[in-house]
Amino acid sequence: MSRTIHASTLAKLTSNAFQTALLIKVDFSTPVYLTDNSHDITYGGNTYQAGGHFLGLSDIKETAELKVGTATILLSGVEQTYIAAMLTGAYTNRQVLVERVVLDAGAIVGDPILTFEGRLAHFSIADTDNNSQVQLTITGHWGDFEGKKGRVSNDNSQQSTFSGDLGMQFSAELVRNIQWGR
Repeated sequence: MSRTIHASTLAKLTSNAFQTALLIKVDFSTPVYLTDNSHDITYGGNTYQAGGHFLGLSDIKETAELKVGTATILLSGVEQTYIAAMLTGAYTNRQVLVERVVLDAGAIVGDPILTFEGRLAHFSIADTDNNSQVQLTITGHWGDFEGKKGRVSNDNSQQSTFSGDLGMQFSAELVRNIQWGR
């Protein structure tokens, strides 16, 4: 991913004293702004919350080969907003931006550096007696390039769309090469 770094950000990075933080925007119907910083960060008119709901981000790797980039964001399940958005299906193809900022005395120096831009692909919720976490998997722009479109010709797919329709009831038994036009 080609990117430029603001001159003042680059100058600060060459100094001996700087701090960095992640800014993560998840574009739910009401966007969520999170940071791994110890204090809230305001940027672009939005406040990125440091309330501890952001638990981690997997390594983001760039390669020269053509492949779909993925990353995983780990959130606290204590915040019910995330779980509600996932369970109502309001997460599909939502944009996610991950940016890194350089800080000096808590203020952003220059512009954020785009680290990852993608879409929510899927999620998982892990609940234990002591913990609740939401794991979001995000993919790059071409994340659904290899996905199959349309419906599957089987009874389960038919029932999920048309409950009670028996048109595909025996489709699994009829797996053979049908020669059309003879």
